[in-house]
Amino acid sequence: MKRLLLFLLPLLAACSRDGDPMTDLYRQIDRAIADSAQAVARHEARITTLRRQWATERRSGRRFLIADSLYDAYSAYINDSAVVWAMRCDSLAKNTDDSSLAIGVRLNLVYQYTKSGYFTEATSYFADIDPTLLSPTLRARYYDIGADLYGNSGYATEDPVIKQRYWQRSIALRDSSYLFTPRHSALYMRNRVQQLVNADSGRAALSFSNEWMRMTKPATHDYAIAAYYRSEAYRRAGDIAHQKEWLARSAIADLNNAVMDQASLWMLAGIIYREGNIDRAFRYMDYSWHCVQRFSAHKRSWDVTPILTVISSSYQTKTHLANERLTALLITAALLLIISISLLLYVQRKRHQLGEARNALDHSNRQLRLTIEQLNRVNADLSESDRVKDQYIGNFFSLFSSMLENLDSFRAKVRRKLKAGQSDELLAMTDPENKNQEMHKQLMKTFDDTFLTLYPNFVEEFNALLRPGCSVRPSGKERMNTTLRIFALIRLGITESSRIADILGYSPVSIYNYRTRAKNLSACPRDEFEEKIRIVSQVN
Repeated sequence: MKRLLLFLLPLLAACSRDGDPMTDLYRQIDRAIADSAQAVARHEARITTLRRQWATERRSGRRFLIADSLYDAYSAYINDSAVVWAMRCDSLAKNTDDSSLAIGVRLNLVYQYTKSGYFTEATSYFADIDPTLLSPTLRARYYDIGADLYGNSGYATEDPVIKQRYWQRSIALRDSSYLFTPRHSALYMRNRVQQLVNADSGRAALSFSNEWMRMTKPATHDYAIAAYYRSEAYRRAGDIAHQKEWLARSAIADLNNAVMDQASLWMLAGIIYREGNIDRAFRYMDYSWHCVQRFSAHKRSWDVTPILTVISSSYQTKTHLANERLTALLITAALLLIISISLLLYVQRKRHQLGEARNALDHSNRQLRLTIEQLNRVNADLSESDRVKDQYIGNFFSLFSSMLENLDSFRAKVRRKLKAGQSDELLAMTDPENKNQEMHKQLMKTFDDTFLTLYPNFVEEFNALLRPGCSVRPSGKERMNTTLRIFALIRLGITESSRIADILGYSPVSIYNYRTRAKNLSACPRDEFEEKIRIVSQVN
């Protein structure tokens, strides 16, 4: 009952959080990939402890147990090391009177060689074992491993006759295993699910999968295997949504347990790619390829390479198109900058012309004041004599009329120039400081929108590299702030503070200070922080 609850609770929680459980599962996968280094470190620490025990232990029985534990630790982690420790177990088993130990080790070698694609070696070891001499437990394992050996051999060969012969042998061995496998064991459930999936009976396979999942401890490698076979049952049933869900659950368990021999993540990447999410598919495929290289088995390379090639090609094409769009935007921004500079020079010239016109008007006003003073003196002189007043009054009106005519003409000329150039409105609209700020904001908005489309998860992945409680978030309606833009440019390969300063309009010292503050908040070593920024989750 307790295991049933453990099995159902994650499903209920997922349904309550979101109508599509994949949203949360994708977040868990991304987090598991980001934390994969810690999972690997924990596994390496366990291996280091076992190797130290091996180095100091002298009792052959105890050394066999340690070597067997090291084989288990390497079995799904590094194939070559697993074979080495299986060989050491084989050497130790020969010195004992327990024949079952030696046979168990030989079956381990068959299993490991089968996983790595060395079918000749696996077949040689398998042929040396006489099943009639085995205990029921070892006999069940013998038939199970033999069925996998011949099934994978049939999958690998291109000869149709040999392929059919291998598959018939695999089916016969699988049927024999049922005679020695307990009905409610995980091995029985796995074989039944696999048999029904191969027989295209997905719904029937799910009933056995339900029982298998109930007896499997969550968050373990065994859980990952059971979840993978459950996804295969859904695939045969034509239920792609649930197939993705259980591939994701299988991948999460393997990622958290540092399992390098895993197929769930790259199979999930293939489905995601076909749905059009190229960025996420590439990230998952890239990490899967890293696991394949670490496990070092060429059979997995055969499995992964075709889909990796397709996804990588599509991702490169998408990246190339995004770079072309970014280049076009930068060219457009440069042209707008040139136009802005031209308008600024034009406005400056008009301001200079307006200044000259104001100076000319001031000069005319001074001349007018002098003329008025002269007219006042003439009026004073005219008061001395009616005869002189009568003679000069005509001259005064003539001169005043002429000055007013000239002033009106000059003012009309100035007004025409001002109206034609619309200097006041143009000055208000093209104020240099406001215009530069407006263009700089537009440039930053364009940069933010372009960058976050290639790497849509940059802000989250950046904050994942910081200590808890130290996340950097943009304020207001901005999509990124100065710190995020600096490290966005570093993610694009622009690392010199001087270049970043030129682009963002800051001094190199300010850029250096921003970078230093971010490194001080890093959850990883400071020297590795910017290197991690350059690779961030492994292309929509």
